[in-house]
Formats: sequence, structure tokens, C-alpha cells
Amino acid sequence: MKVEEIIHPGDIKALNTLKSIPGLPLLMEKVFQYGYDEISWSENITTNLRLSETQMPEIYNRLPPICERFGIPIPELYLQMSPIANAWTSGHSKPYIVVTLGLIKRIKGEELDAVLAHECGHIVCEHVLYQTLANAIFSVGASFTDSIVGILGNVTIKPLKQALIAWSRASELSADRIACLITPAATLAKALARISMIPRYIVDGMDIDTWAQQGKDFEALKDGSAWNKVVRWISNADVDHPFMPVRAYEALQWESSETYQMIKQNPSCLNLGMNKTPQVKETINPNRTFLSIDAPLGNVLSKLGIHK
Repeated sequence: MKVEEIIHPGDIKALNTLKSIPGLPLLMEKVFQYGYDEISWSENITTNLRLSETQMPEIYNRLPPICERFGIPIPELYLQMSPIANAWTSGHSKPYIVVTLGLIKRIKGEELDAVLAHECGHIVCEHVLYQTLANAIFSVGASFTDSIVGILGNVTIKPLKQALIAWSRASELSADRIACLITPAATLAKALARISMIPRYIVDGMDIDTWAQQGKDFEALKDGSAWNKVVRWISNADVDHPFMPVRAYEALQWESSETYQMIKQNPSCLNLGMNKTPQVKETINPNRTFLSIDAPLGNVLSKLGIHK
């Protein structure tokens, strides 16, 4: 069984929609041409704490067994000193994972395994390329997209942004499926509840199935009246992650599927075909100049062709 059989159908559909937009190749070329990947990594390595067997091993040592299970190289793991509970994966050419101080304070043990497995899931599903693209657009902000409107035009850039948001949302469900191969769906769901900032004493006693029912009720809007569909669309329009109860519901549904049961009963049938880095055809100037991370923001934006 290959990873393509695990990826959420919504992920496949959203990615096909994204790839069908004519401006995508040009946008990707511009992102990589200006070295966003390298800029992001250099900012990360100079501001966050890289974990290892000697640097907070109690956190780091949870990662290698997960990577071994999935057959992927161990990505670098960083700790960001943010009080907000969060984790993400970035780096097209060299994937790395970042967890925040807020996350490791709230999430421990198997729930932390679920979070790390979810992030590894993005690598397994080869999401990192498009995640890097989305990060470049949404973290640098409107200034970056405005700088290429003259090339792509508003008619193209707007659907590109919406397609990226829709794909980002769907990709999380695929990564959650991968995480459930390491920990039970209920464990992942509890981690999601803690990330939602639900107090510990409530999460510890939560009925996860009842919480997931809220996600099921929300998703049912897409099969309801025309107005219900509009309400669901408006709710999702600018959200790049599914709502947490929806993720809990989707994870529990996946755990009860025939495919999941087959993998759990016969783990050897899982062939993720990894140990490789996804490739993309990029037109990159080998003589491009990468920016020093300590350059003033104005200089950085100027190099990127962005003017305030």
C-alpha cells in the first residue's frame, strides 16, 4: 500500500485544482528564484533553538522512531520561544520541523508524538513544496503577491491564493491520517484540543466522540440547503487549517476505515516509498544573491521586488 492510497480525497482534489491554475508555475519560479526557502531557513536557524540528542533530548528523541517508521530522513527539529501552541514544517530542499514553547508546555507524551507524526506526515505526503509556496505568500503577506500582480494579473492571483488556502486546509487532513499510524485518533484529537487552548482540566475529561460530532455537523452543511453551503463556504473562505472538531471527526472516521484497519493488522503492507526528496522543475538563476538574515526588512523587501 502506497501513500497515495492514504492521502485524503480532498487533498488530491484541491491539489489538482491548484495545479490547473495557469499562473502557478510562474509564481513558484519567482518564490524560489528569490531564495525564499533559504531566507526562511536562515531566519529559523538564527532565531530558534535546534534540538538534538544533547539539546533537549526528551523532546528530540521522540522524533527518530517516527521517521524510522515512515522511512524518511530525520528532519531538523527546532524550538521557537513563542507562547502560542503551534508546530509546522517548512523547507522544500531540506525539510525541518518547528515546535513552539507553548506547544511543548501543553502537550506531552503520546500527544506530542501525534503532533510530530503529523508534521512528518507533511513530508511523507510531499506537501512541503506547496507549503513553502503558501508560506512565502501568506507570511511575507500581501506585499509579495502585490509585487507579482503586474505579471500574473488580479484575475490569476486571486484564484491562486484561494486555491492555496483550500489545498492547505485539505493537506492537514492527510497529515492527520499519517499521524494516526503512530498514535490513536483520540490521542491526536486531544492534542488538537490542547492546541485550541481548551484548558487542560477540560481536555483531560473531554468526550472526544461528542466533540468530533460538532465537526461532523459542520461538514454536513455542504450537503444541506443552498444557504447552508454558503455559510460553510464563508466560514472556510480565509481559513488555511480545518476547524479542530472537523479534524477530530475526520481522524476518527479514518481510524474506522478498511484501509486503516488493513495497515494496523499488517504494518508490513505499508510502503510509503520515501527516503527521497520530492523534486520540482525550477528555473533558478545560479548566480542569485541570498539575503543576510540581519539585513533590515526594507532591504529584504527591496531585494524581493516589494515596495511599501
